[in-house]
Amino acid sequence: MINLSHFSKCSTLIDKHFRAKGDFFLCTDTRKYKHPGFFVAIPGAKVNPLDLCEDLLTKGCSLVVYQKSTENDLKAAVLKVKFPNTDFLTCLDSVTFLQELSQAHTEAWKHTSSRNTVFAISGSNGKTTHKEMLAHILKTILPGKVVATEKNNNNHLGVPLTLLQAGRDTEIVVLELGSNHPGEIKVLCDIAFPTAGLTTNIGATHLEFFGSEEAVFEEEGHLFHAVNEFTAGKGFFLQNIDDNFLKRWKKSAGTISYGENSGADAKIKFTEKGAILSYKDLTLSVVNDHITGRHNKLNLITCAFIAHHFYPEQKAAIEAAASEFKPTKNRSEWMDVDGKAVFLDAYNANPSSMMAALQGFKESVESQGRKLSEACVVLGDMNELGDSTPLYHQEVGEYVKKLGFTHVYFVGRYASHYLKGFPEGHAQESSAEFKPIYRSTCLPSFSHHFIKGSRSLQLESLFDIT
Repeated sequence: MINLSHFSKCSTLIDKHFRAKGDFFLCTDTRKYKHPGFFVAIPGAKVNPLDLCEDLLTKGCSLVVYQKSTENDLKAAVLKVKFPNTDFLTCLDSVTFLQELSQAHTEAWKHTSSRNTVFAISGSNGKTTHKEMLAHILKTILPGKVVATEKNNNNHLGVPLTLLQAGRDTEIVVLELGSNHPGEIKVLCDIAFPTAGLTTNIGATHLEFFGSEEAVFEEEGHLFHAVNEFTAGKGFFLQNIDDNFLKRWKKSAGTISYGENSGADAKIKFTEKGAILSYKDLTLSVVNDHITGRHNKLNLITCAFIAHHFYPEQKAAIEAAASEFKPTKNRSEWMDVDGKAVFLDAYNANPSSMMAALQGFKESVESQGRKLSEACVVLGDMNELGDSTPLYHQEVGEYVKKLGFTHVYFVGRYASHYLKGFPEGHAQESSAEFKPIYRSTCLPSFSHHFIKGSRSLQLESLFDIT
C-alpha cells in the first residue's frame, strides 16, 4: 500500500495527480492490478505492456505511467480516447521511475515511526531460506505488520516493488538482495536504505561474472557498509565469524558476531533437531522437525535471534514460531512420494550449498537408523561458476563419494565432470531422459532420496511438480 503524500521527491506529475487521494496500489503486471491503483508500464524484451493494459483500464485504473517514445505516445493516445477517465503520464525510464518512487516511499515510511525497519539479507547461499524463516517468525508474532520479498524477487525490480508494499501498519520489511554482477547490491541498498541486516556467507556463486570468491565478498559486503553508512555504525548487523571472508570485517557499534567460533558474541551449539544460541544473558532454543542439516539449523536459530533483537518481549512466541517453520515448495523440501522420503531442492545449486545439503541429508538418513546404501542421490548442474565449472563439479563428485553414498545419479550437461569425481555414478543428459529411469527403478528401490540442482534442470519434473 502506497501513501502518495510521501512522493515529494518523485515526479511532480505523480505528486499532483495523487496528493489528495491517500493510499493506492502500484503494479507492473497487468494481471495483478488492484483497484484503486496505478500501473507502471515497464517495457519487456518482446512485449509492450501498453498492448496488454485494457483489462486493468476497464477495472478503473486512473493512471498509467509509461516510458516515453513515439510508438508509446501513439498507443497512449489511442487508449486515452477509449478510456477518457485515465491519465497517461510519461517518464524517461520506467525502471528508474519505479526505483525513485520506491526510494521516496521507503524514506518517508521509515520516518513515520522510529520502530520501522528495513532488514536486508545478502550472501552467497541461504538468502531465500533466511528470508522465508525470518518472515515466518515475524508474521506469526506480528500479523499484518510485516512485508517480505516474495519468492526470490530480489533484483532491481523486485526490491522496489517489495518496498512499495510497506504501509501504515507495517513495522518491518524483510528484504532479500540478489546479485549476479558487480555493483548490483550497492544499487539495491541505495534504493532500500537498510538500517539492519545480515550477510549469510561467501561462496563460489556466479563466478562466471565475478571471477573469484574475493570479488563475491566485495559485492556482498556492500550491505554491511551500507547499513553502517545509513546508521553511523549503530545499525544492527549480524556477522558470521565462522565464514573466512566475513570475519574480516571490522565490527561497528551495532555489529554482533555469531557462530560456533569461541570468539563469537552469540555462540551457537547444535542439537539433534535444532540449535541453541547464547548471547549475554539470553538463551534461545529452537527445535524443528521439518528441516535438515546443520546449515538450516544455523539459519533458523539466526532468524530467531534477529526476531528477538527487535521484539525481545516475544521470546516464547518466537521460539514456538521457529519450531513450526516448514521449507517452501521445491526448496530444501521434504516430501513423501509413494512412501519414500524425498529431499527436493530444485531451485538453486552451487558447490557450498550442495555440500552442506548433502551433509545434512546424510545426517538425516543415519539419524533414522538407515544405511547410506538405502539412499539415492541425484545431482544436477551447478550453473554460473565460470572457468572452474568442470573442477567444481568434480570436487562435489569426490565429496559425495567421501560421504559414503553408493547410488548416485548425475543429470545435465556437467554430468561427465561429476563422474570424474565419482566414476561409479550414472550420467543422464536431462531430467526428461532420466525421469522414466528414476520413476521405474530408483524411486521404488530406495527409502531416502536426495535431489538437488540448478533451476534450469527443473528436477521437480521427476515428480510431475510444476
